[in-house]
Amino acid sequence: MRHTSYSLIVALLAFSSTATAENYEVSVTRKGSNLYKVDIKDIFIHTRYCYEYVYGETSILKMSGMSGEIIFTEANSSCQVKAVYGKSEQAPGNFMVTVNREDDDWYEIFGQGIYIKTNTCISLALGTEAVLNLAAGGYGTLHIEGNQCMVEGVYSRLRL
Repeated sequence: MRHTSYSLIVALLAFSSTATAENYEVSVTRKGSNLYKVDIKDIFIHTRYCYEYVYGETSILKMSGMSGEIIFTEANSSCQVKAVYGKSEQAPGNFMVTVNREDDDWYEIFGQGIYIKTNTCISLALGTEAVLNLAAGGYGTLHIEGNQCMVEGVYSRLRL
């Protein structure tokens, strides 16, 4: 098991009162289309066709490898989980990258397994060249198709 995955499990267990090897009790808030943030932690859950508008809702994350399901207990509904992402420590600098838009404010750096969380970025990029300017901590800007988008963080996919 990679160190990053171990750190995520420890972080999720810290917020869980009833966790098993594959089930985690987490508090989540919707941050965009198909994107939910684990409250207090820098962990994102990427879903498929999920329309639950939740804020600080206790939920059950059921994972098997790299995919699973999230159950919103108060809303009595569930959604398929495409992936879970943890903050990736990237060196500061300027990088030429090719990006694909995955969902609102969520871009994949093509072929790298790295994802960028932006704020109000409207580009519908598909194999688009861009410039990623990162400062310490993973914050910065993504210059894409004439737009300057604020970068909130850089993430990589986790296996639970």
